[in-house]
Amino acid sequence: MTKKMTITLEESLIEEICDFSLQSGKKKTQVIREALQDYFDINAVTKTLQDYKIGTLQSIKHSDVRKSLGL
Repeated sequence: MTKKMTITLEESLIEEICDFSLQSGKKKTQVIREALQDYFDINAVTKTLQDYKIGTLQSIKHSDVRKSLGL
């Protein structure tokens, strides 16, 4: 499900989006959607890494994962 949203961006960023859209053959909305998804994915990985480094993320052995999946 998609929902319409209005945002305000710097003109230079809009030009970059338009240029990239033309070069890639993708619609501008798709370029923006993919860029936002990449941004959130990177932030999730960064947070997970930070949690691991400070010891608040519990790690699980590969063998335990396989066992829990019945493999």
